[in-house]
Amino acid sequence: MISSSTVTILILGLLGLCSADIAAPGPPRDVNVLIRAVTQLEENLANNQLAILHLLNGDPSDTMYERMSTMESEMQEDLRHLREVVDECTTLREDHMKLKNFVYPGKFFHHEGKDFYVNKEQKMSWRDSRKWCQVRGSDLAQPTGDFLAFKQQVLQLILPDAKSGGYEGAWMGGSDIASEGRWIWLSGTQLPNNFPWGNNEPNNNRNNEDCLVIRYKTDDKPTITCPENYKYDDHQCYSLVNFSLALTPAEASSHCYSQGAMLALPHTLDHLIFLHYFIYAASFDIE
Repeated sequence: MISSSTVTILILGLLGLCSADIAAPGPPRDVNVLIRAVTQLEENLANNQLAILHLLNGDPSDTMYERMSTMESEMQEDLRHLREVVDECTTLREDHMKLKNFVYPGKFFHHEGKDFYVNKEQKMSWRDSRKWCQVRGSDLAQPTGDFLAFKQQVLQLILPDAKSGGYEGAWMGGSDIASEGRWIWLSGTQLPNNFPWGNNEPNNNRNNEDCLVIRYKTDDKPTITCPENYKYDDHQCYSLVNFSLALTPAEASSHCYSQGAMLALPHTLDHLIFLHYFIYAASFDIE
């Protein structure tokens, strides 16, 4: 469920969910800026081509024709170079995410063009969680787009360790601290009217629920639909891939990331036993 929760009392069992890069400095966070620049340059090039055709219809001088042709060639070259930069930045961003997933398995995920990190080591209040993120150059998560899909990704990360870790949810970057009942993100943007609140939420229970949290009950089992050829177990989906050559951990992690997944690493003895039998059983189905 998605509910509101207190900021005045330290509630053990809630994790901090940070957005943006909090590990080592990495590539530009928003390659979309470059993509928009490429689009604008393409539009400018098209406009120039129309201008050239217009001038040609008026029988321009050879000098004017050569000048316009030179301008078009220069813009074509600039456009080619900018596309190369966009490709390089996109690759860098993907490689950076792969590295973080390899170094910090089971803590990062990607949603709507942004990276998010779940702090599983410390349980703290909303204010302390926000400070933890800010010290690392980030802030509590303020997701955009499909919030239910975002919630599913969060739950898939935290549920496998929830029982042993003793936590019950993750703080978000939304609150009604400034004005009771008016829920806004830390950016100042108001939560949409169709925000998928949990049952009977928000209800300001005991007059002290002011901060947004993705929370679940210990007996909750969120619906997770696994892709084809994946097996469901304990809130996660698994698939065994057969390679003709042995891979290094980094190469295996990179392949998983390219499929929108993460390399499976055992976090408990039960999980290790499951992976052992899963690999044993799946090996009979691999040709």
